[in-house]
Amino acid sequence: MDNLKDFESASGQGNKKYKVIIAIETILLVVVTVLYFTKTHTSNVQTVVIEKMSDEKDSLTVQYQNLLADYENIETSNDSISAQLEQEKAHIKDLMTELKSTKAENRAQINKLKKELKTLRDVMKDFVHQIDSLNTLNIQLTEENVQVKKQITAAKKENKQLTQKYEEAASKVAKASVIKAINTSMDCFNAKGKPATKAKKTKRLAVSFTLDENPIAPRGIKNVYVRITSPEGLMLVNKDQDTFKFEDDKITFSALRQVDYKGEKVDMVIYYECEEGELMSGSYKTDIFCDGSMIGSTDITLK
Repeated sequence: MDNLKDFESASGQGNKKYKVIIAIETILLVVVTVLYFTKTHTSNVQTVVIEKMSDEKDSLTVQYQNLLADYENIETSNDSISAQLEQEKAHIKDLMTELKSTKAENRAQINKLKKELKTLRDVMKDFVHQIDSLNTLNIQLTEENVQVKKQITAAKKENKQLTQKYEEAASKVAKASVIKAINTSMDCFNAKGKPATKAKKTKRLAVSFTLDENPIAPRGIKNVYVRITSPEGLMLVNKDQDTFKFEDDKITFSALRQVDYKGEKVDMVIYYECEEGELMSGSYKTDIFCDGSMIGSTDITLK
């Protein structure tokens, strides 16, 4: 009887140990299972996070590319701003290179590059504002320049018209101030001082005329010149072949006489002494000059 009790007692203790082992194994199984699923979940979460970071890096790369394109599209003729733009574009390219070598999970570096991107965008906005301001100013200056050019053109035109009027008036005054030779004639004399009609007997030619009155002509001592042309078109000149100024040229003359002109009529005779055999038959023309202008003419025919 006692043996039966001892067997039952031992059997009960064995069952208890078995149950404890079962319980421990169950707990271990649950723990392992929980750890497995926890690790799997954590791994999945990390994968999602890494993919998200990678997408974020790709997006940041695209934003940098777009920003560089925006900088490339900015145009300006201002040398200073153009130089600054080139510096900023070089800086963007450096940051793009840095971004390319940065791992997606490097949050600190990615955040730094995001801040740089924002700063570069702000800088670009400032450039655009400066360029717009300069363009507006250039337009205003161009309009003002056009207006000034119009004013200058108008002033030049007005000045040209005034100059033309002045020149016309001066020309009229100059023409009006020229002394005229009136009552012109030409006579021939022989060696005895008597009138002659034949060339071979003529020893002196006398050019007679009257300087007409002219109240606006300059007064004072004046040289009056005569130029006598032979039938062959040759000039009869004195031995010294002296010259006087006429229309920016110096030309020879046949004879001259000085006169004190006072604005009133003055009768004059200018003589030309002929050389032996100098004259021939034909028509001789005489032009009279004073103050750089031809003031009269006459002619005579010798037999």
